[in-house]
Amino acid sequence: MIKFLFLKFITFFFGFLACFAMHTTFALPLVISAALTGLVGSFIPFPARYKNHPYAAIYAGSFAGMCSTHLITSYWEIAIISVIGAGLYVLTINMFTGFGGKLGSVAFASVALFMLAKGVAL
Repeated sequence: MIKFLFLKFITFFFGFLACFAMHTTFALPLVISAALTGLVGSFIPFPARYKNHPYAAIYAGSFAGMCSTHLITSYWEIAIISVIGAGLYVLTINMFTGFGGKLGSVAFASVALFMLAKGVAL
């Protein structure tokens, strides 16, 4: 379970960072950045025992990476959001089966929870 959660964190972080970097550094549109992240991520080989979960985490991370540069100011914040996102993904893995929007909801909730916590702490 720990290895699975760690894999989720790494893949969510990769998706988040790739999408965020593409639209902040290279000025690509957000949708193109997310699509390219998902496309490139789909070619990364993962063991079959993880099924499609690493690919889904990459794509969920790319959705989270579509947030504004005014919200995210450091790589630590990206890492914290990735931990929240990986945890939410693992907690909701058997929920909402067959419904669309799960990955986007996980991405939104992870960024929203981080911003809420950041606002309360400051």
